Amino acid sequence: MIPLLVLSLLNPTPTLLIKRPWAPAGGEMIISTWPNYAAEGTVVLMKHDGTIINEPATFVEGKINAIKAFPAIESLDHAAYLQLIVDDEPTGSPLVVTPALSRLIPVMEEDFTEGRGTWMRIVGWEDAGAEETEGLPLGSGLYEGAALDAELKRDESVIRSGWWVRPEMDIDMDTTMGEIRIDLREDAAPMTALNFQRLAEDRFYDGTIMHRIIIQGREGRPFVIQGGDPLGDGTGGPGWWQPIEASTLPHDFGVISMARSDLPDSAGSQWFIALDREETARLDGLYCAFGEVIDGREPLVKMAQVPIGDNEYLSSRPIAPPSITVMNLVPATPRNPGKGRSESRVEPPDTGPWSKE
Repeated sequence: MIPLLVLSLLNPTPTLLIKRPWAPAGGEMIISTWPNYAAEGTVVLMKHDGTIINEPATFVEGKINAIKAFPAIESLDHAAYLQLIVDDEPTGSPLVVTPALSRLIPVMEEDFTEGRGTWMRIVGWEDAGAEETEGLPLGSGLYEGAALDAELKRDESVIRSGWWVRPEMDIDMDTTMGEIRIDLREDAAPMTALNFQRLAEDRFYDGTIMHRIIIQGREGRPFVIQGGDPLGDGTGGPGWWQPIEASTLPHDFGVISMARSDLPDSAGSQWFIALDREETARLDGLYCAFGEVIDGREPLVKMAQVPIGDNEYLSSRPIAPPSITVMNLVPATPRNPGKGRSESRVEPPDTGPWSKE
């Protein structure tokens, strides 16, 4: 029998390679393929949903300068995906092209809620580039509303420094209740997705528990599963804090987002997965959603219904908390032009606490 490793070397899957992960504004973004024969194919630039942004490009002497081949890259406001096409079939993991843009800073206003008291709410966003650019029209760089549309177009106040280019990777979360696969949404919250990816790569999440599970939120429906705390009591973190991003990803069932305190830039490692749109729609724009579960609905459903020992809303600790056995990074599947990935976000069940009856 021929070993699997030898077979993979004899029949390698063509995939895109990047010469260096950082491409400065005004520089080059050189991509090639492995193995070299795949350079006979073409490359397509697309959005997360598969919408083609530019005409496909072909290789010249085994490489492509993507910035020249895809002019739309220079005006990207969200991450996009470069996919290799060989013999009319997408092959290998895409490359994620993330523009390095000036930060959108949250605009805060004081709010009051019964039971919570006075707190600060995000009501909009301000482009940090507006402070560095002279002669802008009044109101440049200001965006009203906490939840922004996925098609948000940055105005002339934005500062564009270059692009980060990396192979797209998924998260494989192996738990005591089953395996969960997460598509990181770099197009919605690139730095938050990268922070989560790096923590997973460093084995930070291995052995951590789901310390907070709320099966009945304000509207009486399933709310969230929360984890990512190395201490397991809701107080721990990685020792740093992640600046909040203006995520364009709604908190639907199966969407993963960052937990935080009242301070917008206080997220570190704790995450939560939304369980019901009716309960979690109010979180849009206030918390940073950065990924979505594309496989593993049953483990989510089982976790959401474990017995809870403490039913206090702010704790809701399971009697026997589920835990993450191991979390791995795995290559993402190819993207189909016009369609996106073959996998889509898991759908909520229509039975049990999710029933509409």
